[in-house]
Amino acid sequence: MSENINWDDKLSSVGCDVVNCRYHGKDNHCHADSIVVESHSAIRKAETFCNTFEAKSID
Repeated sequence: MSENINWDDKLSSVGCDVVNCRYHGKDNHCHADSIVVESHSAIRKAETFCNTFEAKSID
């Protein structure tokens, strides 16, 4: 992922309400360059996870 986040860019069709992720925008959209959702053996939504998640740094 990019080190500098351009908050004007977003994955407009990807909503995100994980407020402690560094890519979460105030508009509840993902602002990462791309996302990766993983779990090779998932058969339910709860068995998947966003591998793009990075915790926000605390300044």
